[in-house]
Amino acid sequence: MNSKLQNVRRIAEKVTRIELSRRAFAGLSYAWSGNGQPREVWLDQDGGWEDVAALAILLRSPDIKVMGVATTPGIADAQTAEYRVKMLLEALQEKETKMVADLPAKAEILATGPLTRVARLIRAGKVPKAVTWMGGAVTVAGNAKGGAEWNAAADVAALRTVMSSRVPLTICPLDLTNQFPSRAEVLPEGLKGVQAEFRKAYAEKGRFWWDELAAAYLVAPGLFRKQTLKLRVNQSGRLLEAPAGRVVDVLQGCEEQGFRALLQQSLRF
Repeated sequence: MNSKLQNVRRIAEKVTRIELSRRAFAGLSYAWSGNGQPREVWLDQDGGWEDVAALAILLRSPDIKVMGVATTPGIADAQTAEYRVKMLLEALQEKETKMVADLPAKAEILATGPLTRVARLIRAGKVPKAVTWMGGAVTVAGNAKGGAEWNAAADVAALRTVMSSRVPLTICPLDLTNQFPSRAEVLPEGLKGVQAEFRKAYAEKGRFWWDELAAAYLVAPGLFRKQTLKLRVNQSGRLLEAPAGRVVDVLQGCEEQGFRALLQQSLRF
């Protein structure tokens, strides 16, 4: 890495540290709630290390209050998912955030796995306030059968339910995440516990910063570029543009240095 790029990254990291500290100290943040309070977000995750890292990003932001963490079957079984989340909570000495069996009505949800639980809420009339979802593929190849993205293909019926609802939906699709392959060096060597697991996962071939980007959008939306598209779902779970489709906000780009600085500061504790 050349010295100029190293210097730029050092500056970005320093600015991030100062800004996070200032916002936490002031208690004012850039709160989105509109009443001077942190934005209340519920996380629905499926137990991958990327899900746990997304939780770390939320918990380390003074602008976000994590109201609860639910588990939807997906990458990991429920026992493994709960164990991994508790590893993080213990490492952060976080005592307020709890695992929950279900999510309430009118919740703002970050979903980082299949949309099974979110769809269940909608079918039960417990309509969420808004959903941000890491999932889907619009213009790029999927990573599951039929050209769909994995979370979409895991429960196509759930995706159809969410898409047919009026719940405001923002997606962080493969179109964006494919631009960000994970890098182990975001964390130093010699770490233990959950941080060692993050570094190990980030060294895996074919891994990208999936859920981390979705969480970063909630924390620092100014880093992202998005476009409103009209989309429909095919039988495999593939998202397709369609004139009569459902309106969805689609994340399409992200300022890389800012994101990496945010990620590093979130995972180094």
